[in-house]
Amino acid sequence: MPASLLLVDDHTLFRTGLRLIVQDHPAVACISEAGTVAEACALQLDDADLVLLDIQMPGMSGLDGLRLLRQACPRARIVLVSASMAPDAVYEARMRGADGFLPKSASGEDILEAITCALSGAPCFPPNSGNAAATRAPAAPSLTARQLDVLALLCTGKPNKVIARDLGLSENTVRVHVAAIFAQLGVNSRSAALLAAQRLGLSLPPLQTLPDHDAG
Repeated sequence: MPASLLLVDDHTLFRTGLRLIVQDHPAVACISEAGTVAEACALQLDDADLVLLDIQMPGMSGLDGLRLLRQACPRARIVLVSASMAPDAVYEARMRGADGFLPKSASGEDILEAITCALSGAPCFPPNSGNAAATRAPAAPSLTARQLDVLALLCTGKPNKVIARDLGLSENTVRVHVAAIFAQLGVNSRSAALLAAQRLGLSLPPLQTLPDHDAG
């Protein structure tokens, strides 16, 4: 029976490329697109058979939006698509109830095979990812709420003095928080902190050019 597919990714260029690949699958008859989880849910595609859902999106990530898409597309298999193949990402996808995990670096042949696998009702996760829970690193650093506030402002490129003013803290307190954040993330620059935060799925501003100075 012909399948209905939904592509959810905020990058139009990637969606277009993915559509060109998946439209060649013999089982796929209808392809819909959305740029966010909210847009996908608004389409009300309760007859969708398969959703390819990007993990990293503005507003609401694919992981956080998985439950909402389950409600909007109750019969659909949902495969998360990610630029990262880190064990943590695959493990989190499993724990959130995804039916599969597909790296954006996958070849066209691999993507078509994943669609076949998902539509057949079988899980389609990367090989050897089943034991990720035993070998994975902690899913996220133990940052406090205040440290997350500091990290969010730090990732916009704001210096410590401005962060202190915005949060009503002393500049020394901000320096202590920044040093703790760097230690938790295992980085030594602001740009590296942003990349680490994005890799861990923390909700932070989009990537931008940041000064590579240290905690001071």
